[in-house]
Amino acid sequence: MTEIACVAIPRFALVASSGQRRVAAEPIVLLRGRGPAATVVEASWRAEARGVAPGMSRAQALARCPDARLALPDPLAAEELWARVLARLEGLGAAVEAGRPGEAFFGPAGLLRLHRTDVAGVLSEVRRAMPLRVRAAAAPSRFASFAAAVVDRRLAPAMDRGDERTVAAENLADFLAPLPVGALAVGPGLPGDDALGLVEKLGRLGVETLGSLAALGRDQMADRFGNLGLAALGIARGEDRGLRPREPREELVEVLELPDGAGAGAQLEHALGLLVERLLASPERRRRTLLAVRLSARLDAGGSWSVTQALGRPSASAATIAPLLARRLEELPGPPVLLALRATSLGPAGADQLRLPDTGVREGEDRLAEAIRQLRLLQGPEAILDVVDVEPDSHLPEAWSALVPWSAERHARRRRERAIGAARGAPTRTSR
Repeated sequence: MTEIACVAIPRFALVASSGQRRVAAEPIVLLRGRGPAATVVEASWRAEARGVAPGMSRAQALARCPDARLALPDPLAAEELWARVLARLEGLGAAVEAGRPGEAFFGPAGLLRLHRTDVAGVLSEVRRAMPLRVRAAAAPSRFASFAAAVVDRRLAPAMDRGDERTVAAENLADFLAPLPVGALAVGPGLPGDDALGLVEKLGRLGVETLGSLAALGRDQMADRFGNLGLAALGIARGEDRGLRPREPREELVEVLELPDGAGAGAQLEHALGLLVERLLASPERRRRTLLAVRLSARLDAGGSWSVTQALGRPSASAATIAPLLARRLEELPGPPVLLALRATSLGPAGADQLRLPDTGVREGEDRLAEAIRQLRLLQGPEAILDVVDVEPDSHLPEAWSALVPWSAERHARRRRERAIGAARGAPTRTSR
């Protein structure tokens, strides 16, 4: 079997928002939302030891742990920290499959010759290169390598007893068998909500360990749970697909600190427009278009906010991107003190963007008329409006003109009138 290594950071969202040392030393509770409606997302091990669990309300968590320090999610810090971890891994030469934030997988075989060591040596090298303390392990499957990284050694007698956590292929079944079936909801391989439901149903049927799950037949699992059951059965038996490494890419991100009073209204939109222009002017973009961006903000009250915006089609126009992001500013939970804009997906160079096809018509007004015709075909006849004179001599300005659907015949007639007037030397009215 091909060996797969895992790098894991338990309680990653909590670590990103509060720091690894504080998470290890203090009872900290990470909340989603504000006020009495806030719920627990993650808790440090000291808070968990006193009964705090994800899903509890804020009041329930404080009732069990009155001295708990409350924290808000910081997606901006989490994104920056995870980008640094992945960059360090790729800097070592690893082809990385980035899973959920806090867990990444790679094949250690490619690093053995590069670092002139064995698998245990590769894991040791990886841990030394990380910007914070991580857990690293290797096993024949992604799920097994993740479990080996986070499980208590006392619960895994089949794990190698060396300094590094490794599981040999011949010990894989013995390693997985005693693990609780609830590990399916924690490790990779199954969608979170579906995995929780499956674990509950298996528990009601008396299936408590992965070993008892692996002993069931494929027909039984398929009949009772469908494809989800078959996927869970494959995980319990150590089956896995190959790794899907991400393409290493340059980080294209711009950050703008906001002065006092610029965190709302027109000034905030102006700051956003400036941030978009700075991102588009970045030399690292190399004239490539953007397909999706992530707008993040650090909030004045603590924590941060983040949202991803897909552009629909390749674009490198600030006039297109800025209005899309300006609408998302309404979702901000509070005034920001910092804005960050990151390109999450890049498209082709600007010269390769979608454009109106060249139909052979000459430049000038005919070219404009052809562009308008194509736009109306795509967006409907009301997409382009024209201004026509109604009562130009009226004393009411509202009666001077009206908006009507654009007409090619009207446009051609105006051109003829202007041409005749120019030939006679008479002044002509320019259409509004």
